[in-house]
Amino acid sequence: MTSLPLNVIKGNFDSKSHFNMKKLIYCVAFVVISASLSSCLVAKKKYDEQVAIGKKLLDEKRDCNEKLDKANDDIKSLNEQLKKLSDEVEALKNQNLSLSEKSDRLKKANEDANKLYEDLKNEYQELSKSSSKAREKLSLQLAEKEQTLNQKQDELKKLSDALNEREKRVKDLEALMAKKDAALSDLKKKITEALTGFNSDELKVTQKDGKVYVSLSDKLLFKSGSFAVDEKGKSAIVKVAEVLNKLTDVTIVVEGHTDNKQYTIAKGEVKNNWDLSAMRAAAVTNIIVNEGKLAPTRVVAEGHSEFYPVESNETTEGRSKNRRIELVLSPDLKEIFKILETTN
Repeated sequence: MTSLPLNVIKGNFDSKSHFNMKKLIYCVAFVVISASLSSCLVAKKKYDEQVAIGKKLLDEKRDCNEKLDKANDDIKSLNEQLKKLSDEVEALKNQNLSLSEKSDRLKKANEDANKLYEDLKNEYQELSKSSSKAREKLSLQLAEKEQTLNQKQDELKKLSDALNEREKRVKDLEALMAKKDAALSDLKKKITEALTGFNSDELKVTQKDGKVYVSLSDKLLFKSGSFAVDEKGKSAIVKVAEVLNKLTDVTIVVEGHTDNKQYTIAKGEVKNNWDLSAMRAAAVTNIIVNEGKLAPTRVVAEGHSEFYPVESNETTEGRSKNRRIELVLSPDLKEIFKILETTN
């Protein structure tokens, strides 16, 4: 066998080792790059997940804030109603107290009159033994006293009857007021159920001061500067009218309101905010009567321009809330007024 020179063998070995070393470096580099790319993909995925979670939390927070605002409005309305009822109850208590005091005075007057009568009878019996002239005089005095006593007793009976009648009217009034409040609560519930599907920033149903208010934003009803009602707003108005058609003892006032920004379009029939609020109220009234089939005698349209704001006109949000149509629903109070008149 022919042996190779040592330097040839060494040269071959060094060349092969160098090749293998480069191959190893490439493999390591490939693994490192692959790991880096995988890590980047994982980090990107986690980032996207966190962004989605953050968006969801912001949406939930916004929804919670809207529900909190609505709950605060409801609490404020209930507190106002509670204060009003408390004042009414306190007034009735004071009234009953006054009636009780009158009854006590009448009873005492009756007792005094009876005592006076007994005293006179005793006097008469004592003096009956005196002369006939004296007896005649005393008899006349006694007859006068008896007549006075009879008059007092008649007055006492009339006052007692009047007191009983007044107490009955007060109870009737309390019952009617309770019935009215229950009817209002039921009306609010029915209208709220009929308007399910509309957003809270489009409309709101509240109960205060013995009335139900349906507040419709201009975004739901009208385009800017227009008094033509959009289809979505028209459907809300018709739904309210359908509920009111079943309640014939409720009257409706349609109020148009604007913000304090000057009306600049000024064409046709609309020249300013007064015109715009009145025309919008009239447009809604026409829908209630013509499409909602409500009797025209039950509906009144009013334009109030900028002068009854619910929020400050200094902010964009406040002006947006002030641009609205309010349907003010009032129950028939004729029976209550009759009782109040007879009580007074």
